[in-house]
Amino acid sequence: MPANVETMMFVGETPWHGLGTKLDKVATSEEAIIAAGLDWTVSLNPVYTKNEVNPAMATIPEFVAVTRDTDGQVFNIMKKRFVPTQNRQAFQFFDELVGEKKAIYHTAGSLQGGKVIWILAKLPEDLIIKGEEINKFLLLVNAHDGSRAREMFHTGIRVVCSNTLAMADNGAKSKFYARHTVNSLSSAKVAEAREALGIADRFYAQFEEEADRLANLQLTAEARPKLLKMAFTGNPETKDDEIWHPIKVAMDKAEELITVGKGNNNPNIQGTRYQAYNGIVEYVDYFRGNKKTIDQRLSSAWFGSGNEVKQRAWDYLLKI
Repeated sequence: MPANVETMMFVGETPWHGLGTKLDKVATSEEAIIAAGLDWTVSLNPVYTKNEVNPAMATIPEFVAVTRDTDGQVFNIMKKRFVPTQNRQAFQFFDELVGEKKAIYHTAGSLQGGKVIWILAKLPEDLIIKGEEINKFLLLVNAHDGSRAREMFHTGIRVVCSNTLAMADNGAKSKFYARHTVNSLSSAKVAEAREALGIADRFYAQFEEEADRLANLQLTAEARPKLLKMAFTGNPETKDDEIWHPIKVAMDKAEELITVGKGNNNPNIQGTRYQAYNGIVEYVDYFRGNKKTIDQRLSSAWFGSGNEVKQRAWDYLLKI
Protein backbone atom coordinates (compact mmCIF):
# COMPACT_ATOMS: atom_id res chain seq x y z
CA MET A 1 0.00 0.00 0.00
CA PRO A 2 1.11 3.63 -0.29
CA ALA A 3 3.54 4.82 2.35
CA ASN A 4 1.08 6.54 4.66
CA VAL A 5 -1.38 3.62 4.92
CA GLU A 6 0.09 0.70 6.82
CA THR A 7 -2.87 -1.72 6.79
CA MET A 8 -6.57 -1.47 5.95
CA MET A 9 -9.76 -3.46 5.34
CA PHE A 10 -13.05 -2.63 3.64
CA VAL A 11 -16.39 -4.30 3.09
CA GLY A 12 -18.39 -4.23 -0.15
CA GLU A 13 -17.59 -1.90 -3.03
CA THR A 14 -13.99 -0.78 -3.35
CA PRO A 15 -13.65 2.73 -1.84
CA TRP A 16 -12.82 5.64 -4.14
CA HIS A 17 -9.25 5.68 -2.83
CA GLY A 18 -8.74 2.03 -3.87
CA LEU A 19 -6.91 1.00 -0.70
CA GLY A 20 -7.34 -2.02 1.52
CA THR A 21 -8.10 -5.72 1.80
CA LYS A 22 -11.64 -6.59 0.74
CA LEU A 23 -13.98 -8.66 2.90
CA ASP A 24 -16.87 -10.40 1.15
CA LYS A 25 -19.36 -9.98 3.99
CA VAL A 26 -20.30 -7.58 6.75
CA ALA A 27 -17.63 -7.61 9.45
CA THR A 28 -18.05 -7.82 13.19
CA SER A 29 -15.68 -5.69 15.21
CA GLU A 30 -13.43 -8.72 15.85
CA GLU A 31 -13.31 -9.61 12.15
CA ALA A 32 -12.61 -6.00 11.24
CA ILE A 33 -9.73 -5.76 13.72
CA ILE A 34 -8.02 -8.81 12.28
CA ALA A 35 -8.66 -8.02 8.61
CA ALA A 36 -7.46 -4.44 9.10
CA GLY A 37 -4.22 -5.60 10.69
CA LEU A 38 -5.11 -3.90 13.97
CA ASP A 39 -4.76 -7.00 16.16
CA TRP A 40 -1.99 -5.51 18.26
CA THR A 41 -1.52 -3.54 21.46
CA VAL A 42 0.72 -0.75 22.69
CA SER A 43 2.61 -0.43 25.95
CA LEU A 44 4.18 2.36 27.97
CA ASN A 45 7.86 1.74 28.64
CA PRO A 46 10.52 3.60 30.61
CA VAL A 47 12.68 6.22 28.90
CA TYR A 48 16.41 6.16 29.68
CA THR A 49 19.26 8.59 29.18
CA LYS A 50 23.00 8.74 29.65
CA ASN A 51 25.82 11.20 29.05
CA GLU A 52 29.60 11.40 29.12
CA VAL A 53 29.68 12.59 32.74
CA ASN A 54 27.40 9.79 33.96
CA PRO A 55 27.49 6.92 31.43
CA ALA A 56 25.15 4.73 33.51
CA MET A 57 21.60 4.50 32.15
CA ALA A 58 19.14 6.57 34.16
CA THR A 59 15.36 6.69 33.80
CA ILE A 60 13.48 9.88 33.07
CA PRO A 61 10.56 9.49 35.48
CA GLU A 62 8.24 12.09 33.93
CA PHE A 63 8.13 10.43 30.49
CA VAL A 64 7.27 7.08 28.88
CA ALA A 65 7.76 5.62 25.43
CA VAL A 66 4.61 4.47 23.59
CA THR A 67 5.65 1.30 21.77
CA ARG A 68 3.89 -1.37 19.73
CA ASP A 69 4.15 -4.76 21.38
CA THR A 70 4.40 -6.79 18.18
CA ASP A 71 7.54 -5.15 16.77
CA GLY A 72 8.78 -2.72 19.43
CA GLN A 73 8.21 0.31 17.21
CA VAL A 74 8.30 3.54 19.21
CA PHE A 75 5.41 5.82 18.33
CA ASN A 76 6.35 8.74 20.59
CA ILE A 77 7.68 9.89 23.95
CA MET A 78 4.82 11.12 26.14
CA LYS A 79 4.21 12.56 29.59
CA LYS A 80 3.55 9.80 32.12
CA ARG A 81 -0.13 10.76 32.48
CA PHE A 82 -0.77 9.61 28.89
CA VAL A 83 -3.16 6.62 28.81
CA PRO A 84 -3.26 4.78 25.47
CA THR A 85 -6.53 3.59 23.95
CA GLN A 86 -5.95 0.08 22.66
CA ASN A 87 -7.36 -0.79 19.24
CA ARG A 88 -9.84 -3.28 20.71
CA GLN A 89 -10.96 -0.68 23.23
CA ALA A 90 -11.66 1.76 20.39
CA PHE A 91 -13.85 -0.83 18.64
CA GLN A 92 -15.58 -1.67 21.94
CA PHE A 93 -16.25 2.04 22.51
CA PHE A 94 -17.78 2.17 19.04
CA ASP A 95 -19.95 -0.90 19.71
CA GLU A 96 -21.27 0.53 22.96
CA LEU A 97 -21.91 3.92 21.42
CA VAL A 98 -23.80 2.78 18.33
CA GLY A 99 -25.40 -0.36 19.72
CA GLU A 100 -24.58 -4.00 19.21
CA LYS A 101 -25.03 -5.24 15.61
CA LYS A 102 -26.35 -1.86 14.45
CA ALA A 103 -23.08 -0.57 13.00
CA ILE A 104 -21.60 -2.19 9.90
CA TYR A 105 -17.83 -1.85 9.85
CA HIS A 106 -17.03 -0.47 6.43
CA THR A 107 -13.32 0.36 6.61
CA ALA A 108 -10.62 0.31 9.28
CA GLY A 109 -6.87 0.57 9.30
CA SER A 110 -3.71 2.29 10.41
CA LEU A 111 -1.78 5.26 9.09
CA GLN A 112 1.78 6.52 9.56
CA GLY A 113 3.23 3.18 10.54
CA GLY A 114 0.55 2.52 13.15
CA LYS A 115 0.64 5.89 14.87
CA VAL A 116 -2.95 6.67 13.83
CA ILE A 117 -5.82 4.20 13.45
CA TRP A 118 -9.35 4.74 12.15
CA ILE A 119 -12.68 2.93 12.07
CA LEU A 120 -15.50 3.84 9.66
CA ALA A 121 -18.89 2.27 10.40
CA LYS A 122 -22.11 2.53 8.44
CA LEU A 123 -25.24 3.31 10.43
CA PRO A 124 -28.71 1.97 9.62
CA GLU A 125 -31.36 3.84 7.59
CA ASP A 126 -29.93 5.84 4.68
CA LEU A 127 -31.10 9.34 3.85
CA ILE A 128 -32.84 10.21 0.58
CA ILE A 129 -32.20 13.63 -0.98
CA LYS A 130 -34.10 14.23 -4.24
CA GLY A 131 -34.17 10.52 -4.99
CA GLU A 132 -30.49 10.07 -4.15
CA GLU A 133 -29.28 7.79 -1.36
CA ILE A 134 -26.82 9.12 1.20
CA ASN A 135 -25.27 6.60 3.54
CA LYS A 136 -24.77 7.52 7.19
CA PHE A 137 -21.32 6.87 8.62
CA LEU A 138 -19.41 7.49 11.83
CA LEU A 139 -15.63 7.83 11.74
CA LEU A 140 -13.44 7.19 14.79
CA VAL A 141 -9.80 8.28 14.76
CA ASN A 142 -7.29 7.47 17.48
CA ALA A 143 -3.62 8.44 17.71
CA HIS A 144 -1.16 6.24 19.59
CA ASP A 145 1.50 8.94 19.33
CA GLY A 146 -0.61 11.54 21.17
CA SER A 147 -0.81 13.78 18.11
CA ARG A 148 -4.59 14.00 18.41
CA ALA A 149 -7.31 13.11 20.87
CA ARG A 150 -9.66 10.25 20.12
CA GLU A 151 -12.21 11.80 17.78
CA MET A 152 -15.53 10.72 16.30
CA PHE A 153 -17.53 12.56 13.70
CA HIS A 154 -20.19 12.04 11.07
CA THR A 155 -19.48 11.68 7.39
CA GLY A 156 -21.68 10.73 4.46
CA ILE A 157 -20.94 8.97 1.17
CA ARG A 158 -23.07 9.50 -1.90
CA VAL A 159 -23.82 6.04 -3.32
CA VAL A 160 -23.95 7.24 -6.92
CA CYS A 161 -20.43 8.58 -6.96
CA SER A 162 -18.85 7.77 -3.58
CA ASN A 163 -18.12 11.41 -2.79
CA THR A 164 -17.24 11.97 0.84
CA LEU A 165 -19.41 14.65 2.37
CA ALA A 166 -17.30 15.53 5.39
CA MET A 167 -19.21 17.38 8.09
CA ALA A 168 -16.43 17.21 10.64
CA ASP A 169 -16.39 20.83 11.71
CA ASN A 170 -20.08 21.34 12.28
CA GLY A 171 -19.73 22.02 15.98
CA ALA A 172 -20.45 20.03 19.11
CA LYS A 173 -23.50 18.36 17.62
CA SER A 174 -21.36 16.40 15.17
CA LYS A 175 -17.94 15.91 16.73
CA PHE A 176 -16.60 14.28 19.89
CA TYR A 177 -13.16 14.45 21.50
CA ALA A 178 -11.71 12.32 24.28
CA ARG A 179 -8.22 13.00 25.55
CA HIS A 180 -5.96 10.08 26.45
CA THR A 181 -6.70 9.96 30.15
CA VAL A 182 -7.76 7.26 32.59
CA ASN A 183 -11.46 8.17 32.20
CA SER A 184 -11.55 8.36 28.39
CA LEU A 185 -13.25 4.96 28.00
CA SER A 186 -15.67 5.17 30.92
CA SER A 187 -19.42 4.68 30.61
CA ALA A 188 -19.77 8.39 31.30
CA LYS A 189 -17.64 9.11 28.23
CA VAL A 190 -19.83 6.80 26.15
CA ALA A 191 -22.88 8.76 27.31
CA GLU A 192 -21.07 12.04 26.60
CA ALA A 193 -20.13 10.87 23.11
CA ARG A 194 -23.67 9.72 22.40
CA GLU A 195 -24.96 13.15 23.41
CA ALA A 196 -22.26 15.10 21.56
CA LEU A 197 -22.72 13.16 18.34
CA GLY A 198 -26.47 13.33 18.40
CA ILE A 199 -26.96 9.61 17.79
CA ALA A 200 -30.72 10.06 18.28
CA ASP A 201 -31.02 11.39 14.71
CA ARG A 202 -30.43 15.04 15.60
CA PHE A 203 -27.40 15.42 13.42
CA TYR A 204 -28.83 13.67 10.41
CA ALA A 205 -32.15 15.41 10.80
CA GLN A 206 -30.23 18.68 10.53
CA PHE A 207 -28.13 17.40 7.65
CA GLU A 208 -31.19 16.16 5.77
CA GLU A 209 -32.94 19.49 6.29
CA GLU A 210 -29.93 21.47 5.09
CA ALA A 211 -29.21 19.20 2.11
CA ASP A 212 -32.86 19.29 1.06
CA ARG A 213 -32.78 23.08 1.29
CA LEU A 214 -29.72 23.26 -0.95
CA ALA A 215 -31.33 20.83 -3.38
CA ASN A 216 -34.34 23.15 -3.70
CA LEU A 217 -32.45 26.41 -4.19
CA GLN A 218 -30.93 27.42 -7.51
CA LEU A 219 -27.38 28.76 -7.60
CA THR A 220 -27.31 31.97 -9.63
CA ALA A 221 -24.62 32.65 -12.22
CA GLU A 222 -23.47 35.60 -10.10
CA ALA A 223 -23.09 33.45 -6.99
CA ARG A 224 -21.09 30.61 -8.56
CA PRO A 225 -17.70 32.42 -8.81
CA LYS A 226 -18.16 33.76 -5.29
CA LEU A 227 -18.82 30.21 -4.04
CA LEU A 228 -15.63 28.94 -5.65
CA LYS A 229 -13.60 31.81 -4.22
CA MET A 230 -15.04 31.19 -0.76
CA ALA A 231 -14.31 27.46 -0.93
CA PHE A 232 -10.75 27.77 -2.22
CA THR A 233 -9.54 31.11 -0.83
CA GLY A 234 -11.80 31.69 2.17
CA ASN A 235 -13.05 35.02 0.80
CA PRO A 236 -15.87 35.32 -1.76
CA GLU A 237 -14.69 38.81 -2.69
CA THR A 238 -11.12 37.83 -3.59
CA LYS A 239 -10.02 39.64 -6.75
CA ASP A 240 -9.20 37.43 -9.73
CA ASP A 241 -5.66 38.80 -10.10
CA GLU A 242 -4.94 37.97 -6.45
CA ILE A 243 -5.63 34.25 -6.85
CA TRP A 244 -2.54 32.04 -7.05
CA HIS A 245 -2.43 30.20 -10.40
CA PRO A 246 -2.65 26.63 -8.96
CA ILE A 247 -5.71 27.72 -6.96
CA LYS A 248 -7.27 29.17 -10.11
CA VAL A 249 -6.67 25.85 -11.90
CA ALA A 250 -8.37 24.03 -9.01
CA MET A 251 -11.34 26.40 -9.12
CA ASP A 252 -11.72 25.90 -12.87
CA LYS A 253 -11.74 22.10 -12.47
CA ALA A 254 -14.26 22.27 -9.64
CA GLU A 255 -16.48 24.52 -11.74
CA GLU A 256 -16.35 21.96 -14.55
CA LEU A 257 -17.31 19.16 -12.17
CA ILE A 258 -20.28 21.11 -10.88
CA THR A 259 -21.86 20.52 -14.29
CA VAL A 260 -20.35 17.25 -15.55
CA GLY A 261 -19.15 15.51 -12.39
CA LYS A 262 -20.07 12.00 -11.32
CA GLY A 263 -23.59 11.79 -9.95
CA ASN A 264 -24.48 15.33 -11.00
CA ASN A 265 -26.65 14.04 -13.83
CA ASN A 266 -29.57 13.73 -11.43
CA PRO A 267 -32.27 15.90 -13.07
CA ASN A 268 -33.75 16.70 -9.66
CA ILE A 269 -30.70 18.72 -8.59
CA GLN A 270 -29.71 20.44 -11.84
CA GLY A 271 -28.64 24.03 -11.27
CA THR A 272 -29.06 23.80 -7.51
CA ARG A 273 -26.70 24.68 -4.70
CA TYR A 274 -26.56 20.98 -3.82
CA GLN A 275 -25.23 20.17 -7.29
CA ALA A 276 -22.60 22.88 -6.88
CA TYR A 277 -21.50 21.44 -3.55
CA ASN A 278 -21.23 17.94 -5.02
CA GLY A 279 -18.95 19.24 -7.75
CA ILE A 280 -16.60 20.81 -5.21
CA VAL A 281 -16.62 17.63 -3.12
CA GLU A 282 -15.73 15.54 -6.16
CA TYR A 283 -12.81 17.82 -6.97
CA VAL A 284 -11.42 17.52 -3.42
CA ASP A 285 -11.85 13.75 -3.19
CA TYR A 286 -10.81 12.74 -6.71
CA PHE A 287 -8.62 15.46 -8.19
CA ARG A 288 -7.12 17.70 -5.51
CA GLY A 289 -3.48 16.92 -4.78
CA ASN A 290 -3.13 14.40 -7.59
CA LYS A 291 0.63 14.46 -7.12
CA LYS A 292 0.18 13.19 -3.57
CA THR A 293 -0.24 9.56 -2.64
CA ILE A 294 -3.83 8.32 -2.51
CA ASP A 295 -3.76 7.95 1.26
CA GLN A 296 -2.48 11.51 1.70
CA ARG A 297 -5.47 12.69 -0.31
CA LEU A 298 -7.77 10.57 1.85
CA SER A 299 -6.31 12.07 5.02
CA SER A 300 -6.76 15.59 3.62
CA ALA A 301 -10.35 14.89 2.58
CA TRP A 302 -11.25 13.60 6.05
CA PHE A 303 -9.20 15.70 8.42
CA GLY A 304 -7.21 18.40 6.68
CA SER A 305 -7.34 21.24 4.20
CA GLY A 306 -9.49 19.30 1.75
CA ASN A 307 -12.21 19.00 4.34
CA GLU A 308 -11.91 22.73 5.04
CA VAL A 309 -12.61 23.51 1.37
CA LYS A 310 -15.78 21.42 1.52
CA GLN A 311 -16.90 22.89 4.83
CA ARG A 312 -16.48 26.47 3.61
CA ALA A 313 -18.52 25.65 0.52
CA TRP A 314 -21.31 24.04 2.58
CA ASP A 315 -21.51 26.92 5.04
CA TYR A 316 -21.48 29.56 2.29
CA LEU A 317 -24.21 27.84 0.29
CA LEU A 318 -26.44 27.75 3.35
CA LYS A 319 -26.14 31.42 4.13
CA ILE A 320 -26.24 33.16 0.73
